Amino acid sequence: MPQLILILLLIGLAIAAVIIVIYLVIMIVWTLVALVLRIVAWVFVLWLGSSLVGLVGGVVRGVVLPPFVLAGREEEQPGIATPEAVKAGRVLGAAPRGQASWDYAWPIYVPYQAKRDANAVLAAAKRISRDAFRSAFDSWILGALLLPVVTGYALGLWVSVLTWYLLMRLLGGVVHLVQTLGVRVYRWSGHLAQRRRKAELRCVKCYRVTLTPSYRCANPDCTAIHRDVRPGPLGVSHRRCGCGTRIPVTVSRAARQLTALCPLCDEDAPEGSGTRRVLPVPVIGAVSAGKTQFLTAGVVELAHQVESLSGTLTPISPGAEDFVRAAATAVANGRRVAKTAWDDRPEGVPLMLSVRGREAEVHFMDAAGENFVDWDRSGSLGYLDTTDTLLFILDPLALPAVRERLRRANEGDTVPLAQGDQEDAYASVVDRLRASRVPLDAKRLAVVLTKLDVLQRIPDTDGPDPEERDSVREWLRANGARGLVRRIDQDDFRNVGYFAVNSLGARDGSDPSHPVRVFDWVLRSADPRLAVVSARTSGTEEEGKAA
Repeated sequence: MPQLILILLLIGLAIAAVIIVIYLVIMIVWTLVALVLRIVAWVFVLWLGSSLVGLVGGVVRGVVLPPFVLAGREEEQPGIATPEAVKAGRVLGAAPRGQASWDYAWPIYVPYQAKRDANAVLAAAKRISRDAFRSAFDSWILGALLLPVVTGYALGLWVSVLTWYLLMRLLGGVVHLVQTLGVRVYRWSGHLAQRRRKAELRCVKCYRVTLTPSYRCANPDCTAIHRDVRPGPLGVSHRRCGCGTRIPVTVSRAARQLTALCPLCDEDAPEGSGTRRVLPVPVIGAVSAGKTQFLTAGVVELAHQVESLSGTLTPISPGAEDFVRAAATAVANGRRVAKTAWDDRPEGVPLMLSVRGREAEVHFMDAAGENFVDWDRSGSLGYLDTTDTLLFILDPLALPAVRERLRRANEGDTVPLAQGDQEDAYASVVDRLRASRVPLDAKRLAVVLTKLDVLQRIPDTDGPDPEERDSVREWLRANGARGLVRRIDQDDFRNVGYFAVNSLGARDGSDPSHPVRVFDWVLRSADPRLAVVSARTSGTEEEGKAA
């Protein structure tokens, strides 16, 4: 029995010892866990604090990063949208239709340069955050200590930079939308203004027609030519040439400050080209029909008539100045002008007409009769395709029936006669235009009998009455040109005017036989406010086809 009690006592002591050991172990473990948790808590607090410090530093760094990048104080330099890059197509893409390249000018900031600046800021942020982590982990121990600081710094940096980026995208989108709307409104207003004025540029050298002249840079040391000055990606209200010179946009504004050029042949155009209506006045006819003499007398008297209306008729090219000067001398001396030398592409004579508050650029186009021998030669005169009015100069003295009477009257040496078949000269133009599908119905034709003063001196020859257009038509029918008149009136044109004028031109423009009456008909047909002879005395009402 005592042994059993001893055994039970020992067992109890063992159990008590185990319990005590377990308790001690639990207490030790608990203490260690509490200590570790306390350490972790302090570490977490320290990490959190250091990460917040890093976050604030990153935000501040992100705020100053964009201006630093744009100021060139960072390694990343924004790519510059230079005029050279614009011209090469690396900024705005492919050149507009009809142009070999973009103009040599700086693009608008939004979106072209703004996009490059934003990409440089993002690249700088990427480099800074990458360098921060690399520096922190040069040592694992240092990295463990600085990890929260670096992480907070990178997070703050990107939050700040991305916020700036999104705001810039939002504001840039709004600016771009406003610019796009402004460009469209600006372009349409300019286009409508040009249409209202019927403004265009007609080159007197290459004969091409365009609504958008080219312009030289205003800087005399710059050779840049701006092909399209309309509002667009190079400027909304103005643009800046690659040399830094401010260039106005829209044709109307550029024309007041810059030298205009034909965009197709690069020849200088008259000042203000592209901002006003252009009225070509081309003459066609056989050799020695009297085309140049007709223009000479008509232009001189046109200037007098315009001046009497307190208007002006001003030559706007060196060639026009020479023509007007020579014409005035010839008319004052009462002598005939020399025959026009043959030139495959003769230069026009542009004059600025200003009368009754209206302006128009009148181009007198005089080509030698050799240009009207056949289709090929007349084909080089591109202005015939685009003009609204043609002046067919017909020499009545060269008609076979009249030529014989002229010879018998010994008047053949008083004036040169048209050479060749005059109807062939007419056909060389009209048949070619029809073959080229040029609508003749939309054009006006003036049939001008020249040398009326000589015709009236021939015995037994009743010349037409210049005041009666039907009289001119009937005279032609009665003197061997019936087929030509029938073709003109019935086959070719709907709007035809018949005129008879003196070879040298009467001194007084009120004379119905003066060439200026033909010009008045042309101007009045285009715009009644451009008429230079009173309607009562001009008799220049538009005529249709003969019944």
